[in-house]
Amino acid sequence: MIAFVALGSLMGLLAIAFIVLPLLRARIELAPARLAALIAGILVLLTGAGLYLRYGNHGWRASAASAPISPALTRLLNQTERNPEDLSGWIELAQTYEQMQQFPLALRAWQRANEVAQGKNADALAGIGETILMIGDGSNSDRASDYFERALAIDAKSPKALFFSGLNAMQKGDLKLARERFSGMLALNPPEAVRAALEKQIAALDEQLKPAAADSGTAIKVHIALDPALRQSANGATALFVFVRGASAGAPMAVRRMVANLPVEIVLSASDSMIAGNKLQPGQKVQVVARLSKSGAPLAASGDLFGEISYVAGKEPQRELIINKTQP
Repeated sequence: MIAFVALGSLMGLLAIAFIVLPLLRARIELAPARLAALIAGILVLLTGAGLYLRYGNHGWRASAASAPISPALTRLLNQTERNPEDLSGWIELAQTYEQMQQFPLALRAWQRANEVAQGKNADALAGIGETILMIGDGSNSDRASDYFERALAIDAKSPKALFFSGLNAMQKGDLKLARERFSGMLALNPPEAVRAALEKQIAALDEQLKPAAADSGTAIKVHIALDPALRQSANGATALFVFVRGASAGAPMAVRRMVANLPVEIVLSASDSMIAGNKLQPGQKVQVVARLSKSGAPLAASGDLFGEISYVAGKEPQRELIINKTQP
């Protein structure tokens, strides 16, 4: 039965890949697109869980599969109250709360399962990380990542930890880690159709990881560093965005998103343009803005840190850009 559950979980997560990963393929996306991708994946997983509870194998330990959710929940609550050291009971309770979309309660159940397992159960650790992401507080993505890493340290083939840590890495702009985790899923020998979807996503990541050839005529070379006085305020930043704007503002002419590791050197040019007809021109005077985002979204939010300089595209040597301001 354990093998069946593991396979079912893997298939559910890989089904998510068909919906979520294409939505995350673009190099930079607005927060609603990433949120929609996550919600779409969650709905696939929850729908599968609900169908199983109603129509699944009646001989499995979760006899509540044939019963309405309220009696099932009551049974699990009574079970965990009678035997608070029952790891499988707490895991089942957490999964039931997830199916009900009661994520704060699911988180508490996963945490209790983790306590019973003394931090040595990969399913419980991955469940905590997954539920943290489901709750939707972007500031906790690093906390979720920690649980996924701990789960993978116990079970390097945990499909839930591989998938959600890969998804989280993509949202934070860490494409190398995302590729590593999706490759780990591929190594689990999924069905051919799912394998093809994963291979396609990995190829897309490879394309994004390939450094774009800079256009020397419009090159903008900056060394980005953080003002030491703002080091504490930068805690929790998940992404670094670098924008190039013209004198008349408007849409950025070039954008780059990276993991929030400073200092860093970067070269932008017309090769990084996002919109046809809005490309950098040689000798154009522009504003270069570097922003540390705590939400991971490209839109500015209160508390984000940023810095900016003026630059003449293709005409200046490398310049220093210090992040020294706070978004009101």
